[in-house]
Amino acid sequence: MYISIQYLRGFAAIFVLLSHISFKLETHSFNFLNGFYIGSYGVDLFFIISGFIMCLTVDNKKSTFVQFMKARFVRIIPLYWILSIVALFIFIIKPSLINSSGGNTSILGSFTLLPNGDKYLINNGWTLSYEFFFYFIFAFFIPFKAWQKYLTSIVLLFLSVCGFLIDITNSYIIFMTSPLLLEFVMGIFCYKIIKQNLIKPTFSFLLFFVSIGLLTYVNLLDSKEYFLGRALYAGLPMMLLFLAVVSFEKKIPNNKFLFNIGMSSYSLYLLHPFVLSGVTVGFKFLGLMDYEYIYFLSMLFISLISAWLCYKLIELPVDKKIRNYLYSRV
Repeated sequence: MYISIQYLRGFAAIFVLLSHISFKLETHSFNFLNGFYIGSYGVDLFFIISGFIMCLTVDNKKSTFVQFMKARFVRIIPLYWILSIVALFIFIIKPSLINSSGGNTSILGSFTLLPNGDKYLINNGWTLSYEFFFYFIFAFFIPFKAWQKYLTSIVLLFLSVCGFLIDITNSYIIFMTSPLLLEFVMGIFCYKIIKQNLIKPTFSFLLFFVSIGLLTYVNLLDSKEYFLGRALYAGLPMMLLFLAVVSFEKKIPNNKFLFNIGMSSYSLYLLHPFVLSGVTVGFKFLGLMDYEYIYFLSMLFISLISAWLCYKLIELPVDKKIRNYLYSRV
């Protein structure tokens, strides 16, 4: 396990959390996080991490297509389905609390992760659709062993190029040719670089400051219409940050607090929309909406605490029970 990657997972989840907190604050005319526009780039970092981790997984363990996909399903789906069921009950009782920013909500899409163009009950679930699409392609090339990573990268690059060259209106084809797929390729590229220990300490510092500089620059831009789109203006800085931090793996101290945020990052990513809505309802009920900073801190820390509890009491136990059940039948 890479300590640095756990820290990066926590960083990515908190970035997304801050992005949604910023939206909540802006909705209630608070200016505390005005000007912070790059929080959603935590998603791009998650995709890069996934590309790296999947390479690490297949290199350390022999697997078949079915075994690989089953492991991914067990890791990702149970908690997502549990929270989606909770969201479904909320949606039935009071639809306005789900996807309050507007748009159609697809119940079928929510549980199948089929990208039909509508929002999911847990809107963050759209990223899981990309994750499983990447897993499918990556697992398909498992029999090719040494060529697996190259073939996966070629297919993802080809699909992304098709998205640029062809005018597409079908939601499924748009999804399958998104430039976001390039960020998984970036993760595979990072794996090759890190595995061969090609980045020296001085260059790591340079990469770190360049990535921070690029993120700051992008945050200040009014328009982000670039070739390759988000994969360039969000994915590239996050890839450089990933390379910089992971190349320092052996020198990074083990901080229990940061490590635990990383371990509970998946729970934090899925659960925080519920927490933000709950905190907002509570603050309105108690007449505390005028206290901007207390509102902000409450959303932040209650999200972190709730995520850790969710990880310890739901995500981890459910994962263990399912794995024990599956292995006991082998």
